[in-house]
Amino acid sequence: MASRKEEAAGAAWEGADLERPIEGEDPESNSLREALRWVAVYRHLVKLETELFDVMPNEAQLEAEQTNLPVLASQVERFRHRLDYWQKRRDELEKKGANPA
Repeated sequence: MASRKEEAAGAAWEGADLERPIEGEDPESNSLREALRWVAVYRHLVKLETELFDVMPNEAQLEAEQTNLPVLASQVERFRHRLDYWQKRRDELEKKGANPA
């Protein structure tokens, strides 16, 4: 059984994989509707992660900076990378005249 440190290290490593999709995400999809969906999902995740510190008490912010910041930073980088991918994919599909329905 993995220790908590090993689990945290594994989560940080997975979060750093910029190409790792979320379960159910199909990067090869030709559906404009799916592209719009994933743009919304990743926008929400980026917003959630970046605004998290704004609502935390100072003590919690300090602790998070010392313990969680590297993991959060890698997750935000991954979410931004995936958001950029889906925005480009959406634009490609719109240029092809894909219907979002």
